[in-house]
Amino acid sequence: MPYHSKFGGLWIDDTDHATVSARLAEIPDHVTRERVGMFIRDGYVIIEQAVDHAAIDAYLREYEKAADSPSMLQIEVPTAGGRQAFTREKSRIPGSKVLDTAVLTPHGQDLCFAPKVTEFLAAVFGEKALAFQTLHFEVGSTQAIHQDTAYVVVKDEPLKLVASWIALQDVKPGSGELIYHVGGHRLPDYPYAGGKSKHWNAQRDGHPVHNEHLRYLADQASARQLPLGRFLPRKGDVLFWHADLPHGGSAITDPGSPRRSLVTHYCPISCMPHYADFIPAEERVRAPARDGNAFNSLYFRPSQLWRGQ
Repeated sequence: MPYHSKFGGLWIDDTDHATVSARLAEIPDHVTRERVGMFIRDGYVIIEQAVDHAAIDAYLREYEKAADSPSMLQIEVPTAGGRQAFTREKSRIPGSKVLDTAVLTPHGQDLCFAPKVTEFLAAVFGEKALAFQTLHFEVGSTQAIHQDTAYVVVKDEPLKLVASWIALQDVKPGSGELIYHVGGHRLPDYPYAGGKSKHWNAQRDGHPVHNEHLRYLADQASARQLPLGRFLPRKGDVLFWHADLPHGGSAITDPGSPRRSLVTHYCPISCMPHYADFIPAEERVRAPARDGNAFNSLYFRPSQLWRGQ
């Protein structure tokens, strides 16, 4: 199968239009078929009101309860680097990510695997999905426009990756809303390790090469006149993006404005994240979730996952 990238991909990444069209025609539900078609063309798709508000409210109550017991949560803060103990103050620093909250809360699966979410993922993957690296944001990330394949790695199959952004509230302009280059998922590869790898390794590659990747995305988007999309969702809306879609967080021009969201990364359930090679074998589990899907976590042991082993 000839893919757009030399690193492979999903069926949606086949360069043969007839093959993709035939596979697309096999999707029985016409709404899902249209959504997958838009995803193939633009590198993203928005599903309005994909997640039930009651499920979001239940998840947020569980999150608040966990936040009152900080030992339950872990956070990454861009100004400090690495994982550390959670505090509410840290969670309000732009770019701070509260780690894998969806696998620690009973209603996390009702967001990550809401029926419309599951239906879309099943159409793209052709099988059940494994959710990993779920990230809770209280405020905008302000992260530079990047491609997930540089950091979020599926073992041996770097482009078998889809991410979702679930709005946990209405998002206002100026809050650091999500931005993306429409169609940028088809830019030529920016490989690392002398062309052998799709992902960046700080020790192996160094920061100058990484910074050049970010400049490459900006230059390519400008040269190809790729439109810049801006996601201003209502609570319950979901944006899915392709593994290689250039995206980031816009500047926060309204300081103090919250932008609560839940980001989840998915791969086919037959795959595993690359980090599985570096954790104990007993932690490489697929913890069951609704409708035959599953979770995995780099940060928490199987016994800590709400759904267990």
